[in-house]
Amino acid sequence: MPKTTATEKNFPNWSETQNYGISHLKVGAEVEHHFHDCHEYWIIISGEGDAMSEGKPYHLGPGDMLLTKAGDYHSLKVTKEMVAVYYYGVMPEHGRWGHLHDGEDLPWAEHLASLKAKA
Repeated sequence: MPKTTATEKNFPNWSETQNYGISHLKVGAEVEHHFHDCHEYWIIISGEGDAMSEGKPYHLGPGDMLLTKAGDYHSLKVTKEMVAVYYYGVMPEHGRWGHLHDGEDLPWAEHLASLKAKA
């Protein structure tokens, strides 16, 4: 079984995870409203926060997991100092890494159409 770290990000080809990290967030910290081209998962180790995902509010605490589908908007406001693990599922071909934002980044279907138009 291979081993990797959050800085190495050395994943085997068969892995369904392509990126992950550990976030240490202070009270009042916010993760802005954004989306991804792949699924994202947050696992709360300690602390608490209020999240929005797919237009629904969720209160998160230790042991909770927030599962957000590719293309769905989500955000977080920390209400009690938090440690959380986040990880991304498989990034599709031509997928974009990082936080994508309304008005700046095209939704997935439009992104693919723009790539085809350029080809």
